[in-house]
Amino acid sequence: MASLRSLLARERVDALGAWGVTLALCLAAGRLYQLSEPDWTAFAVLLVGVMVVVPVAERDPAVTFPSELLALVTLPVLVRAFDAFPTVTPFFAVAGVALLVAVVLDAYTSLAMTPRFAAVFVVVVTMALAGVWAVGVFAADSLLGTSFLVGRVELMWDLVAATAAGVLAGIIFEVYFEYSERVQRLRRADRDDASRTAESGELPGEHHHRTAVRGMQAVLAVIAAAAVVRGNWTLLVNSGVPLAITLLPAALRHQYDYTMDTGLVVWVTLASTLHAAGAVGLYQWFGWFDSVTHALSASLVAGVGYAVARAVELHARAVSFNRGFRATFVVLFVLAVGVGWEILEFASGGLASVVGGEAVLAQYGTADIVNDLVFNTVGAVLVAAYSSAHFEDVADLFVDRVSVVVRGGD
Repeated sequence: MASLRSLLARERVDALGAWGVTLALCLAAGRLYQLSEPDWTAFAVLLVGVMVVVPVAERDPAVTFPSELLALVTLPVLVRAFDAFPTVTPFFAVAGVALLVAVVLDAYTSLAMTPRFAAVFVVVVTMALAGVWAVGVFAADSLLGTSFLVGRVELMWDLVAATAAGVLAGIIFEVYFEYSERVQRLRRADRDDASRTAESGELPGEHHHRTAVRGMQAVLAVIAAAAVVRGNWTLLVNSGVPLAITLLPAALRHQYDYTMDTGLVVWVTLASTLHAAGAVGLYQWFGWFDSVTHALSASLVAGVGYAVARAVELHARAVSFNRGFRATFVVLFVLAVGVGWEILEFASGGLASVVGGEAVLAQYGTADIVNDLVFNTVGAVLVAAYSSAHFEDVADLFVDRVSVVVRGGD
């Protein structure tokens, strides 16, 4: 398995190229400052800071990031500084910073990740920071009277651009890792299969949990049936899909002989039911209902993010995360998924405007988008801080299914 640490090596000729790129970036930062581009200037300065971490930490100017990698990461800033493509999104630079930070964390902390996971990490961080940026500029406009945001459509296109930049950067970095001569090939240690003993019998409270789940599924079925009778296909999607989600635990038990914790099943079913109830009209009648639903749904997404990160650890001995990184990844993962969800809603509205009819997923303005992102984060933080243990069994289920995230150019 490839190691990120192997990207850092003592090569004098390559180091000259790396320092040349760093100097060019310093010049670009100065030009961006002259052009009154504070965001790009900040990115350039941040990039320079990350670039010099390696030689400073090694106390050897000949040990640097690969010059070609630095050139790749620096390219968006140089393009912007010299007006070659004025509309290039700054999130290309964010993706570059994320990758270099991943390498530094792997090399100089207890964290260890594969190149493939680093590429995924870049995508997640880029999308998550786009969400943070949206919340930040909205807060600045509301509290300080600035005018960063023009409107909902412009904000959504910025989020689309950030997502595209993150995905494209992740693909480019994956290809780079695949063909980089510096990346060493390491043999994957055989992972010891841990057998999990299934307990028979019903734990106290499980009967009540199952009763609650069946009751909420009945509510979802009634809403879906009413949607069919009324010919309301938007409501049908917003009740039928949640109903299908509540059936996933039973499908997992049948397909993989995996019994999900009944408390977690109630959690999933409650989030699904609240969303369907919101689609009936509660979202419009009570402004706070959307916030509660988003926080609850985000807590489940956070659990999935935790389970994925934990499964990656369990899958490969070359990967190691500490508790702080897992918690951070959970929050970033939820923010990224939240941005993806907002893009899905935006696309739904655009499709409805083209083909006619009501959008299956609706957005109600810039404030609604930001509010969703904020309460998504609330749900993520709660899970990261208090409830991640509920998803350990889910991580066990994912262990043999995360090789696509772990593999690093084998």
